[in-house]
Amino acid sequence: MTNMFLRCIQERGAIEMIYVSDKGVITHRLVTPYAYDGKLITAYCSVRKQIRTFNLNNILSVQFRFSSS
Repeated sequence: MTNMFLRCIQERGAIEMIYVSDKGVITHRLVTPYAYDGKLITAYCSVRKQIRTFNLNNILSVQFRFSSS
């Protein structure tokens, strides 16, 4: 997963992921990562329409979304 996050940051790509909150709520997210430190991902979340921080341990699945341009 590390390579995918770094690639998204370099290419300003998006990631589609299934995420579980600390309260156990599972959501589908489309995010554009800005920073990755090995444990946390800081990204713009299209669901919440704001910059959010995601815990790597809470990501259930992830897929790189190639840009159409």
